[in-house]
Amino acid sequence: MGRSSGCTIQLLDEKVSRLHSTIHRDGDRFIVKDEGSSNGTGLNGRLLLESTELRPGDEVAIGNNLMLFNPDLEILRDLEGAGSVILATPPEASAAPIEDDRVESFRLEGLLASLSELVASPRGVGRPAALLEAAARGIGAERAALLVAPMGGEPSKAVATFPHRSRVSIARPLLQRVLDDRKAVRRAGTLDLTVRQGRSFIEQRAGAAIGLPIVLGGRLRAAFYADSSSPTAFARVPLDEVFSAINLAFAPLFAGDPALLMPAPEPEAGDESPLDSPAYQRVLEQARSAADQPTPVLLHGEPGSGREYVARQIHAMGPRAQGPFVALHSGSFSRDVAEGLIFGCAKGVEAPVRPGLVESANGGTVFFDDVGELPAHLQVKLLRLLQEGRVYRVGATRSTRVDVRVLAGSTRDLDTLVRGGVLREDLVDHLAISVIEVPPLRKRLADVAALVMHFIVQFEAAHGPLTRGFTPEALGLLEAQDWPGNVRELREVVRRVLIRARGEQVDGGDVRSELLALPSRSAFERSEDLGPAVRKLEAELASRALSRCRGSRARAARLMGIPVSELERRMVAWDIDPFGN
Repeated sequence: MGRSSGCTIQLLDEKVSRLHSTIHRDGDRFIVKDEGSSNGTGLNGRLLLESTELRPGDEVAIGNNLMLFNPDLEILRDLEGAGSVILATPPEASAAPIEDDRVESFRLEGLLASLSELVASPRGVGRPAALLEAAARGIGAERAALLVAPMGGEPSKAVATFPHRSRVSIARPLLQRVLDDRKAVRRAGTLDLTVRQGRSFIEQRAGAAIGLPIVLGGRLRAAFYADSSSPTAFARVPLDEVFSAINLAFAPLFAGDPALLMPAPEPEAGDESPLDSPAYQRVLEQARSAADQPTPVLLHGEPGSGREYVARQIHAMGPRAQGPFVALHSGSFSRDVAEGLIFGCAKGVEAPVRPGLVESANGGTVFFDDVGELPAHLQVKLLRLLQEGRVYRVGATRSTRVDVRVLAGSTRDLDTLVRGGVLREDLVDHLAISVIEVPPLRKRLADVAALVMHFIVQFEAAHGPLTRGFTPEALGLLEAQDWPGNVRELREVVRRVLIRARGEQVDGGDVRSELLALPSRSAFERSEDLGPAVRKLEAELASRALSRCRGSRARAARLMGIPVSELERRMVAWDIDPFGN
């Protein structure tokens, strides 16, 4: 069990309750609590009877699962979602020293050639995974990783790993030295995370590792890491020259908004859109009209329909195009840390002063997607930002002036949320000055072929040549679907087809096999029909739970496996009697 900023772990075990136990952070402490599970939670061989502070090395037993608590372990999924970077403190044992008579040779020319060839190629622009592989092979590394440096209060993020889909363990002291000193660092030994019988172990092994900062315009932007099982792998690597070569190749990736490194379910925003359906062109025309205005815009549409892409288009076509674009998914933050991450912390709350993500968008645009998921106290802060152009950091006695344009997105009808007491009416009044409806993909199927071609270019830019394209039959099959998951679902289907196709072109058989694996496309399961059915079912479940628990909201929420606040929100939205009458 590693450090987490708020997540849910599902264990497929009949002895594990739906909400079995929780671990929450209280300052520097981690507290474990059993949530009324049927079989109880064990701690170090004893039944957990009350909330208890966890210590490093504690064993937590949940059903048939035994987990070792390691608060120092941090696991970062790479941006392709296929690999991970593990940051950990190494054990005290030291690695084997380097023996000079076995030092391996190194040729800087090979590294420069592999990087320059890739950078010069039009297909190499913006290819972090391909650049990482070229750099790793050029210095003779067996594993490598590229990480975005922490900024704006956010933690480090993994951009890519080598080999692709691999797990790379990095010694936290090495990475910290690279980030703090902004100098190349060489270290003996490598780390590996192993899991045996439900326990995680960080083991130090013989080998060598190097870390390099990536600096652009005097600012630290990222860190490059590489290691090898050979203790002499990097002994003759000239770190200064390699540092220069890595920076020349990688720094341009961070010249713009670092968020552009994030994989998006839709095409990147740009001067022109490859989508030419009448429905999307109407959206684009509305975006052009809204781009020059300073007022907020609300983008409404189904999940995966492209709200963030349209928001990026508005940003790219407006006077703030040279400024940063920061997208915040309001429901993805842990309630305990959301306020500090979004609006920042003042000195004395979390030293030193930490600007929030809104401030990191200064001079640009901030996009609050799923704005209906913002907690009530953060809605007040967002309202102040809209009214005053100021943010109030956690613990601050004074506000901070910011120059940002606010865009918002929602999959749900905001008027319904207002009536249900979920959203403030005055906040909606400020956000919905202009409203753009982003149509679902099934209402603009003429865009499917253009999207498929764009995804091919996107995936090949990251992973190299994959195919020559799709046959007319294959495209026809894709255009015949209703895509309840919208552009995001289409992108995933194209990705899986490209990985599994064996011929020079993707044919109808390749597409058909992927489509057969998707959920049914019946009318009932379309999102516009499924929504009311799901809401009706949830209302019935909440009513039954309250009746069974004799009106006790805490017990009913525990029975349903949801927070009490969520149950109360549903009761207000659906006018549920707590006694089931």
